[in-house]
Amino acid sequence: MGSRLRAAHREYCSLGKMSRAGLETLRAQRLSDLLRHAVQNVPFYRERVTEAAPTLAAFPILKKDALRTNYRDFMEPSLREEHEGCKKRARYSWVEVKTGGSTGTPTSVIHDADFRDWGRAGRLYSQAMCGFPIGTPYFYLWGSMRDINDSRDSLQKRVMNGLLRMHPMNAFLMDAARMDEYLRQMHETQLCHLMAYIDAAAELARHVERTGQAAPKLQSVMACAGTVLPSHRELLGKVFGARVHNKYGSRECADMACECASGGFHIFENAVHIEIVDKDGQPVPEGVTGRILVTLLMNKRFPLIRYEIGDMGSRESGSCGCGSPLGLLKELEGRSVEFLINTTGGYVSPVYIRHIIGVVHGGSALQRFQLVQEEAESFSLVVQMDAALGEQFFGDWMGRLRPDLLKVLGEDAEIRIERADRIEASESGKFLYVKNLCSRR
Repeated sequence: MGSRLRAAHREYCSLGKMSRAGLETLRAQRLSDLLRHAVQNVPFYRERVTEAAPTLAAFPILKKDALRTNYRDFMEPSLREEHEGCKKRARYSWVEVKTGGSTGTPTSVIHDADFRDWGRAGRLYSQAMCGFPIGTPYFYLWGSMRDINDSRDSLQKRVMNGLLRMHPMNAFLMDAARMDEYLRQMHETQLCHLMAYIDAAAELARHVERTGQAAPKLQSVMACAGTVLPSHRELLGKVFGARVHNKYGSRECADMACECASGGFHIFENAVHIEIVDKDGQPVPEGVTGRILVTLLMNKRFPLIRYEIGDMGSRESGSCGCGSPLGLLKELEGRSVEFLINTTGGYVSPVYIRHIIGVVHGGSALQRFQLVQEEAESFSLVVQMDAALGEQFFGDWMGRLRPDLLKVLGEDAEIRIERADRIEASESGKFLYVKNLCSRR
């Protein structure tokens, strides 16, 4: 199809043999090429950066609002022509990706063909760091809308899952009966590794403790799609006997860092450049927590440069005992989320809510949302939409969304959907797109 995944994967696999100086040279060259390409070919940056050979500091910090407002100006002219004409020139080409709206507001980006390969290579490298390189069987506790809609994966997807030796379990369906079935499958197959939404893996472990049943033993858990807390590590280690590996990534930026078996939280510096800055955009010392800015080195047709992803973190000084030249994150603080309980007592992942509202039904009209569980069977959803869209649009949108929410919140759930001019963040400054008031009582 034209994919060059093999070459990207080969580079990742060779990182352990590279010197720190060699890696720095590679990263610096790719960053310089990207910045020069952006000011020459991408309208958003050409209008804002005047230097012919700019440094990273010459580029503005990229906020999500600016990305949404100027979306087409982030495209190379050839990409914009293809995008507006809805016709790709190559079979293996760019894809449009919508973020999950983890801040309550979904955002769209484009991954070019090169970045798709580097993103896949990074995911495979993350698996290897967690102890299950490609070909090693593992459980995959992830969200699947197909299961909820009673439809099957495509033949291509089922074949791919088989080749990758991936055993899928749906993190969007986590009632007691299904969790019992997941545990039965884990005992029966005796696989040693789990890739999972961190909140779903933790809920499965709590279910083991609540029911008193025997827990399958695992060697590793790759924790994704949420902030890994010390309590998560303690719980998963106690129940499953597993080492928890924190993996840092996003839909728009792919995998950016992962913990190795020695505990180092390695940044994939051959493909991504990460800055940690204070509230004024100035670099902070190692060990000091600040705002994370991401520059993707391998996505030239739609460059994200100094992109403020919405997370907080800090850098670690020194090197890891594993010998890798990759730099280290010390701490990572993501967005705050809470899980919900449906009307039958089942667990509802906040990742599902983010996916169904922000991705499936998001669209450019949706600016922000917040779903609140007020009582055991009562939920309220507040949405902030484009003010130019009338009540007819809002009514049609609600009609499409409500059935999908009822499938997981419970067919007898009461869901009140309202529109607001603005949805404010919490007093702490963090925005909670899912809140469970019942669990706080």
